[in-house]
Amino acid sequence: MANKIITTLKANIFVPILFILLILSATGCGSKGSTDGVVEISVNYNFNNVKPFEKSPYDVSYEIIPLQLPQYESIRIYLNNIEVFEEYIYVSTLRESIYIFDKQGNFVNKIAKGEDITEVASLIDFMIDRQDRKLEVFDKNRIVVYDLAGNYLESRELDGILGVEYGISGENRVFLRHKNSLSEHTFTITPGNKTLELKTGQTVSNILNPKHFHTFQNTLYFTGYSNKVYSLEANDSIPNVIATVNNMNQNPTVTGLDIERYQILCAQKKHFTYINNFFVYNPNLWGFTLFVGETGYKLFMDMESGKYYSHPLTGIPYSQNNRWVENQSEYYLFPVAKFSDDTATTIKETSPDLYNQMERAPADTKMWIMKATYTNKQQ
Repeated sequence: MANKIITTLKANIFVPILFILLILSATGCGSKGSTDGVVEISVNYNFNNVKPFEKSPYDVSYEIIPLQLPQYESIRIYLNNIEVFEEYIYVSTLRESIYIFDKQGNFVNKIAKGEDITEVASLIDFMIDRQDRKLEVFDKNRIVVYDLAGNYLESRELDGILGVEYGISGENRVFLRHKNSLSEHTFTITPGNKTLELKTGQTVSNILNPKHFHTFQNTLYFTGYSNKVYSLEANDSIPNVIATVNNMNQNPTVTGLDIERYQILCAQKKHFTYINNFFVYNPNLWGFTLFVGETGYKLFMDMESGKYYSHPLTGIPYSQNNRWVENQSEYYLFPVAKFSDDTATTIKETSPDLYNQMERAPADTKMWIMKATYTNKQQ
């Protein structure tokens, strides 16, 4: 009889304990916004759950790198692309040249626009192959390969792939398709011409100043025009979904809309139009841009707490343009001539530390690199 009572008590105690453990386990997963390993980006449409950067666990410091261009050379601020790797900074302008500098801003080389096999006829995009340590340039109908210092190595013909951006992961090459492409998908992945993600309303209009590909620790991260963030490691054959944006269109059948109708539909449903500029600063810090209509909002997500923070350069001129993130530092182009009275006043009011660095920077050059470095706050 006693044994039966004890057995009954154990059963009655075990069931509620198991129930509590299951709830705690589910709560723990939800606190970081993760389901089955896929992170949920749950920024509210009105951004009322985004805290000021000052309340984040990070500090930011600034450095101005003057780019020493050769005489009579200049970089036009128009659909620029930046990448930083090892000791080099690479800067391009759409359909023009690529300039290579060292990390102090000294000029190293120029990959010129031209019809010679060693030149680029109509530059679309470029990216560093970090595994083989080479620079690959996406030309209109080929990939042109250089060493890291910009010396020509070889040319690889493309089989009719039209694209506007280009990413590298091991042997994989990922192309963001052109709006005029006959493909019904946003991406083509070679080898094998695999396709990914049905086109949506964003892809039927011109794409200006996007940044959809980034590399962190030899993993390619990228976004298209769905609510998904993808990763592709060197040995992967297909990308993995690592994150989704909750307040964004998740209906893959919404295709063929022009951009105006697509944005109206998103506004009615209080959905962000798209996500890009996705960067991994470190395993605990993500950065990305969410768009309301055509206006982008740069945000941080702290992966330990699941909290969102505004970007410290919000409102700074030219900081909305393409950037690159390397070793927890952001790199932006800034034309020296634009550090005028009105712009300087805006920068001084928004970011006094950045303003002080600009005041001290050499003004005898045409272009600066704004470098913002993020570090953990001291406890």
